[in-house]
Amino acid sequence: MIQKILHIITLSEWGGAQRVCYDTVTNLNKEKFLIEVACKPGGILVEKLKELEIKVYPINSFRREISPINDLKTLIFLYWLIKKGKYNIVHCHSTKAGFLGRVAAKLAGVKKIYFTVHGWGFYNEQEYGWAKKLLIVLEKIAALCSTKIIYESERDKDEGLKNKITKENKFLIIRHGINWKVIVDVAKVREKFKIKQEETVFGMVGRLVYPKNPLVFLEAAKIVSRSYQRVKFILIGGGPLFKKCKSFIRNNKLEDKIFILGEKTPKETREILSSFDVFVLTSEFEGSPITMIEAMFAGLPIIATDIEGVRELVVDGQNGFLVNQNAEKDLVKKMIYFIKNPMEIKKMGKEGQRVVKKQFSLKQMIQSYERLYNN
Repeated sequence: MIQKILHIITLSEWGGAQRVCYDTVTNLNKEKFLIEVACKPGGILVEKLKELEIKVYPINSFRREISPINDLKTLIFLYWLIKKGKYNIVHCHSTKAGFLGRVAAKLAGVKKIYFTVHGWGFYNEQEYGWAKKLLIVLEKIAALCSTKIIYESERDKDEGLKNKITKENKFLIIRHGINWKVIVDVAKVREKFKIKQEETVFGMVGRLVYPKNPLVFLEAAKIVSRSYQRVKFILIGGGPLFKKCKSFIRNNKLEDKIFILGEKTPKETREILSSFDVFVLTSEFEGSPITMIEAMFAGLPIIATDIEGVRELVVDGQNGFLVNQNAEKDLVKKMIYFIKNPMEIKKMGKEGQRVVKKQFSLKQMIQSYERLYNN
């Protein structure tokens, strides 16, 4: 019997949670599972799913921030959709969809309700500092509605247990699998941005929001580019800080050194990512940092914030460097190290590639989800 599954995710703009949702939905056995998706419209995730003729239900009332009226509208719509759709399984991603989706599914009588944690919402002190305790309470309520909670990283699992959100028998770890099949002419990509072969390229990919700290990356880029000529910087991503980042580049007259590209399709992102020499991550927190993992698949060394989630993958001095949060000086030192020691780029990049190939198999991820759904 074919099982009918609804995946629910808050936003459709491309990010780590959307990538996991997309990879899961598009790689499950179509003879065993009929999959549909519900999310806020207008992003790359929706476009990509529609290209594959996967049914997407647009929910205009979905908001990342706390919004009582819109949240109630979303809850009512999800309850109606789940009841009408007669789904065997509801699988939720991201904080808001994780709460509303699980509660709606429980009220609608769904027997199998799953939630994948892509970094707990209460990590985000900048956005939710005042409501952290409330978020933990809501997560505990939603956990009561869950059949299983899926973690992508040890850090998220440990926080879930520490805050008594999940019990030992109610979770499992399924790491995000990467299907890294990128054939790209790196020289052609670099030529497009007028990057010379001898120039070192530092790149960052992510939503331009405060927890990701793109301005720390730009500040470090400004300092390095003042002292070193043969260097370029690329920033990929859209979000609330896009205009601020663009103004920073313009005000410091760095248009010929720093390229800010906005949100790109996954294919475009992977192609440009392959042209980097070093990948930079300046986040304040991460669950399982997907773009960093992809960078490691591409054979890039990493300079990243010394935070849990990152520490699981980056061994300082072996496949990259760990730096303190919001410390432009630390970041600058490590950038200069790679500029002065180009052979270390290849050496550390190969070591990082070896690490992720062992841990992040797409085939293993899909097999794990299929076993979970069939249980």
